[in-house]
Amino acid sequence: MKTSMLILTGALLIAQSAFAGMTAPAVERKLFTLEKSLNPENILFIHTQTDESCKFVSNSNGYVDFYWLMDGSQKKQVHSMIRSTVQERVQFVGINDTRDSFKVKLNDLSEIRHDLESNVIEARAELVNGECTVKSIIQLGASAKYIKLDLQRTYCEVEKNMVGIPKGCKFLELSGKNDATGEGVKVRFKGK
Repeated sequence: MKTSMLILTGALLIAQSAFAGMTAPAVERKLFTLEKSLNPENILFIHTQTDESCKFVSNSNGYVDFYWLMDGSQKKQVHSMIRSTVQERVQFVGINDTRDSFKVKLNDLSEIRHDLESNVIEARAELVNGECTVKSIIQLGASAKYIKLDLQRTYCEVEKNMVGIPKGCKFLELSGKNDATGEGVKVRFKGK
């Protein structure tokens, strides 16, 4: 009896220490999507991850990751050659010490005439009523009354040359919600 009690106690201690070392899985959080008029059914889904305390965590690709939503629903990994181009377009800049905020540059804006003071988006994670929420905040310019936009989507109307090869955006549209009021906001900037 004593032997079986010792074995049971030992097994419980081992299980307890194993569970203590386990962490809850990271949760995927949408930042925004990159969409275009060329093959519009394929959407680039930009996301990050948070842990159980609503702090950003990195995966093997860093704090900012992405995949294709083929036909708007099926996940498909991005080919490594395309991945490096996307990482230049949505460039991770850095994360704060508390891991509740990081910045990325939306470098697509360099191809567009706009009145934004900066092409930097701040990703913020916070607990609201016990739920972890993530926002992608970009400060709009004078044409949009300097609203802080919680960016949900970018859309590029693709411009093609005379033989049909894409050469840039005719315009880039940013849409999301006014961070202060929650109202829908859409701004459009023309290509250069």
